[in-house]
Amino acid sequence: MNLWDYYRVLGLQQNASDDDIRKAYRKKAMEYHPDRNNSPDSQEMFIRISEAYEYLISHPYRRNITEEEVRRNYQAWIDYRRAEARRRAEAYARASFDEFRKSPLYQQAKVIDGTMVFLGLLLATTVIFMSVYGYIYRMKTAATPMEEPSFALASVTFIIGIAYMIISVIYLSAWIAQKKKRNQSLNDTKKEDKESV
Repeated sequence: MNLWDYYRVLGLQQNASDDDIRKAYRKKAMEYHPDRNNSPDSQEMFIRISEAYEYLISHPYRRNITEEEVRRNYQAWIDYRRAEARRRAEAYARASFDEFRKSPLYQQAKVIDGTMVFLGLLLATTVIFMSVYGYIYRMKTAATPMEEPSFALASVTFIIGIAYMIISVIYLSAWIAQKKKRNQSLNDTKKEDKESV
């Protein structure tokens, strides 16, 4: 397969971001892993998408280098990494899907969506605020004891909001760590490029 085949097998455009590549790989890996897909070509398809993912995520084509260097890098990758990627993909294809999900390849394809993290934080904050404010407001406006809100219901809603806030903060810290790791990887790549000049 060549560079364009790798994009095609993952169902991506050539300008796909790293997150797009990771999302496409996880989706295709779940679809074609032989433990989940009984079709005769599922193992070969799984191997091809794993090979494509490993190549595209390694970035040998994205640096500021000449076209000749791109061809040399690609050939070097074919000679070494392609065989290694295929060997690992074959091993993953023989494993159960549960074992494959624990593999470093599948784990590194995780993407934490920053938008969803911040929406989760917003929702948790809203639930906490509304449970407290709503209870206080209803207590102030209640004319009779029958109109007073349930303290138990307000407490349960507040606890759910706190639990959701804790989960959102955990995801936020994982998202920040993921961003730092990507930035460090980009900085290392830039440093290597400067050193090679």
